Amino acid sequence: MNHGLVLLSGLGFILISGLVYLVLHLFEKYSLSKNTRRVLHLAAFLFLAILCILIFDWYSSEYIRILEAS
Repeated sequence: MNHGLVLLSGLGFILISGLVYLVLHLFEKYSLSKNTRRVLHLAAFLFLAILCILIFDWYSSEYIRILEAS
């Protein structure tokens, strides 16, 4: 198992989640409508969900590749 890949993926996800949180926090300061804020929050959630799926796909494809090589 490639532990470095797991740590790198986890750290990347945490950093990107923090950036998304900061961006959403910055948008809260603007006088946006309630619907616009909801759309921004939904877009951020979808982005994080897609990112999580891509990270798991990347890790599992690397794991399968390593298993097949050995």
